[in-house]
Amino acid sequence: MRATIPGAIEIITKIERETPNVLAESSQVHQIVTNLVTNAWHAIGDKQGAINLQLAAFPVDEDFARTHPDLRPGRYVRLSISDNGHGIPQETVDRIFEPFFTTKAPGEGTGLGLSVVHGLMKSFDGAITVYSEPKSGTSFHLYFPALDFSAAASPEENLGEPLGHGERILFVDDEPVLAMLGERFLQRLGYTPVVQTDPHTALASFQDQPFDMVVTDLTMPHLSGLEFARRLWAIRPETRVVLTTGFSATLDQARARELGFRELLLKPYGILGLGQVLERTLNAAPEPTLRR
Repeated sequence: MRATIPGAIEIITKIERETPNVLAESSQVHQIVTNLVTNAWHAIGDKQGAINLQLAAFPVDEDFARTHPDLRPGRYVRLSISDNGHGIPQETVDRIFEPFFTTKAPGEGTGLGLSVVHGLMKSFDGAITVYSEPKSGTSFHLYFPALDFSAAASPEENLGEPLGHGERILFVDDEPVLAMLGERFLQRLGYTPVVQTDPHTALASFQDQPFDMVVTDLTMPHLSGLEFARRLWAIRPETRVVLTTGFSATLDQARARELGFRELLLKPYGILGLGQVLERTLNAAPEPTLRR
């Protein structure tokens, strides 16, 4: 945004090198940053000023979570965007995330910006807070849950003996981060994973070698999870397939079973949830499927 912001406004960035990964759509994060930096620019106006952006790991403890209901204790990444502009009155701060609320003159804004930012942060299972004082400036803090790739299991994920016994699992998800997590989960559970991010490549793998089970995402480019499963069943009708999705408005366990899937696993899921679904599916007796 440097090219669009007046030269009198300094942009200062501080990004910690060891910041953890998060699970978020990059284009939506771009939308969030563009919106907040633009608002900061408008708050400063034509005066000398500065916009500060900081990105760092942020541990949320129980006390902090108690005063921030959208957060849970754990590791987060905090993105802070601050300005030294005119600030926001308290009565306005309390309403800025409402749809269509705006302090801009007619024609200068839609009023949708900050409500969209708030909605996107909720979709990331994160949160956004704002602190402002008139004539002193405004700071937005955005909290993204950190992904933990460490081998150490949380108390919930202390599995004891592996649930699997080397069974071959084909795991398909077009999101590389989720594919990597799936592979690590399956390895720790005692299975032998073959992980693919492209359903067409996964289909070729399925044709070349046998699998005890398939886990597939629903929403993927080029080939949906449903169409992918239908092609699997056309090759080997007895294949046990588990469907994963983060969108469940029109799909539940009953409907998934009607379509031929053994189980529906909702995102986000942990290693324990995945392990329980796989164990149930592998140990269940063969059953006829109804595919539509």
